[in-house]
Amino acid sequence: MLEFSPAVEAAALYLLIGVFTIGALVNLIGPRPIRAEYERWGYPKNFRFVTAALEAITVALLLLPSTRLAGLALGAAIMVAAIATLVRAGQYRQTAPAGIVLVLSLLLL
Repeated sequence: MLEFSPAVEAAALYLLIGVFTIGALVNLIGPRPIRAEYERWGYPKNFRFVTAALEAITVALLLLPSTRLAGLALGAAIMVAAIATLVRAGQYRQTAPAGIVLVLSLLLL
């Protein structure tokens, strides 16, 4: 198991909280390009709300020390699903950000 200094661990945690907060907001607001991506991927019209809810739940879980591990696990699962979606759609270059978030989540588990 890797050990990180408290400052590094806190910075990584805040980064994850920020990423999932932005993801939840973007999916909730649903600008046209986001809606078009979900359609291109073959997901139901309002599936972005499911994604937004899962990301918001991740943030809530990450904020509390007692539920942080569950938040990290849920965040990692969301990123696995995102990577699978992008690979299935042939959007390989876009997998890098999700891969970074996945690795960061796994390192903090």
